[in-house]
Amino acid sequence: MAENRGMAGVDGVSIRRWRRNAEERLHNLAQQVLSGNYKPAKLRRRLIPKKKRGEWRVLRIPTVTDRVLQRAVLQVLYPIFEPRFMDCSFGYRPGRGLRDAVQRILLLRANGYEHILDADIDDFFNQVDHELLISFLHDDLPDRSLMNLIRSWLKVARVSPEEARGIPMGSPLSPLLANVFLHRLDIRVIDFGYLMVRYADDFLVFAESRPKIEQAYNDVERVLDELSLRYEPDKTRLTTFEDGVVFVGVWFDENDYGYVWRDKRIQVRGDEVDWLFGQYGPDYDG
Repeated sequence: MAENRGMAGVDGVSIRRWRRNAEERLHNLAQQVLSGNYKPAKLRRRLIPKKKRGEWRVLRIPTVTDRVLQRAVLQVLYPIFEPRFMDCSFGYRPGRGLRDAVQRILLLRANGYEHILDADIDDFFNQVDHELLISFLHDDLPDRSLMNLIRSWLKVARVSPEEARGIPMGSPLSPLLANVFLHRLDIRVIDFGYLMVRYADDFLVFAESRPKIEQAYNDVERVLDELSLRYEPDKTRLTTFEDGVVFVGVWFDENDYGYVWRDKRIQVRGDEVDWLFGQYGPDYDG
């Protein structure tokens, strides 16, 4: 729960306050779940400024009690889903991260995959279709006992009451649910024969020629449509390493790559991942 810095939900109870009688709270929570009387609270909405001036990230934060229960469910789900995820996926996964994604991009660049589909999904977290997500969970979960809990969290996470859509940024379970949903994108793109690097909802598709990457654009667009998603047209483009590409705050060109660290632009020549990046990573606020 560190991502919320102990922030309280709509009930006003912070982590520090919750811990004062944690044993009693955990007992009551367990009883509510076992009796079927558990109901999640509404989400607290908070705006966080991005580094880009005038842009905001919208967090929708569960109460501490709901976050504790989601963390417990997460511990059950991770071992089930993690082995299923594709090698092209690097975000929100234990033992993987942006440094590994950068290494993969450098390897593809070195092997002549010059042409790139730099894709952005339009408003991904707010557009996740609940029925599709639930069907994907049903496909992979051997035990359906957690589905009622997950459905209850999805219900309070709806962006609007009329539409069964949306997973909240700020919820402990959302990163895994995002990967469960986008795992279907990974499968289809790889089945088409393309090479791909995905970090959460940001992804690049690679090809050796312009016609091939143009075909990739159309093929991926069809897959997104099947998932009730679409490109963000102003942020999706076909490019090359010669023209440059930026991925999760890291820029690449023909020979180098770089990122910003402590307001300084760090440039790295060649295909090596430098020590500083491995230790600290870029300052990213996507």
